[in-house]
Amino acid sequence: MTTPAGHARAGGAGDAPGQPALETHSLCRRFHGLTAVADVSLKVAPGARFGIIGPNGAGKTTLFNMLSGELRPTSGSVSLFGRDITALPPYRRVALGLGRTFQITRVFSDLTVLENLTLALHGLSRTKLSLLRPWRGYRRVMAEAAELAAGFGLAGRLTVVAAELSHGELRELEVLLALALKPRVLLLDEPAAGLSPAERGDIQALLRSLPPELTLVMIEHDMDVLRGVVDFTAVLHLGALVAQGPMREIQHDERVRELYLGRARPGGEPAGPAREAGAP
Repeated sequence: MTTPAGHARAGGAGDAPGQPALETHSLCRRFHGLTAVADVSLKVAPGARFGIIGPNGAGKTTLFNMLSGELRPTSGSVSLFGRDITALPPYRRVALGLGRTFQITRVFSDLTVLENLTLALHGLSRTKLSLLRPWRGYRRVMAEAAELAAGFGLAGRLTVVAAELSHGELRELEVLLALALKPRVLLLDEPAAGLSPAERGDIQALLRSLPPELTLVMIEHDMDVLRGVVDFTAVLHLGALVAQGPMREIQHDERVRELYLGRARPGGEPAGPAREAGAP
């Protein structure tokens, strides 16, 4: 699998040397008295492969929604390459190089793979709001879309309507749609969710083939997929950051194992899986 050159945008002129690609400081989000994310501070280095894990209800997606701008934090801040983006809407964050995929795939199901990618790439142009022109007027963008698809194994599916793709191919298309916006930091929300073993291998291969300068921050429940992609992991529980470190260390952290597997009850009977309050 080859990687098309030039789809990750270059660093910004105002970037300070040594700045984290993405940073949160004491980030909190409360919903009518329920604390979904509590005082989370993270630093993600440029080019890192960073995982965020935790049991269901840990606050992972709420954290992602604050990073991408879908939710405003109750308190705390978010910075992208040293620039405070806490108050910026999602489209402004995209323009600065922050991309995002979602748990539920978001594509134009009645358009082909080529049409989906062409529209995504057109979104970067100065004429993005001028859509009333013949389709042949998008030839340059279509060629770029075809190159992007070819670089990640979807060259043979360009003319297929998205509704006819397999679930795994839809996940791959969604990643490519995010890449089409030339992000510098890409947030991936459970990219392997609902995939078969073979499809999980495909999505893992796609993620491992991404250019090293692109920073990945990834939520994923499939630990095999996660181990094959990330090198550093943060663990959330009940909205709080309980551990972070290299993936190989987190796998053997006793507290993390207790959160996922539950503590043993007196008498040797194993506890059930750890459960959390219903935080978003």
